[in-house]
Amino acid sequence: MPVKKYCSYTGCRVLLPENIQYCEKHAKVKQQDNRRRNRKYKQQRNDQKEQHFYKSEQWECCRQSAIVFYFGMDIYEYYTTGRIAEGYTAHHIVELKEDWSKALDVNNIIYLTESNHQLIHEKYKKSKKQVQRLLYEMILRFYEEFRVGV
Repeated sequence: MPVKKYCSYTGCRVLLPENIQYCEKHAKVKQQDNRRRNRKYKQQRNDQKEQHFYKSEQWECCRQSAIVFYFGMDIYEYYTTGRIAEGYTAHHIVELKEDWSKALDVNNIIYLTESNHQLIHEKYKKSKKQVQRLLYEMILRFYEEFRVGV
């Protein structure tokens, strides 16, 4: 008999297969709540300059260059676990709010999976300079091992 669980919406007692989080009714409600929350969050952000930059054609071109450069893979994952994972997010090692001049510097961008991107931001809170140094070392190692950019 397959494992069942309750809908994750508070107070809902609809039984669902364990791989489904919300019943149909509450999935729509949750989706609307998320959209409303995201819209409000975006309106209240203080980094409008950065957000406009990330929508620019220049950034998209630079991002695509980084994807091609790293063969579309997350080199952080590759050097920490040995596994090849497809990247999803182009991450500025030195963030825009620290140094705007590095915004379009491909050597300042590393391509990451979303989970590693979140992990790196968590590590930045503890020791940003050390993590940045580690990421630059990984890029250098990648250059040397794959003879990229030579």
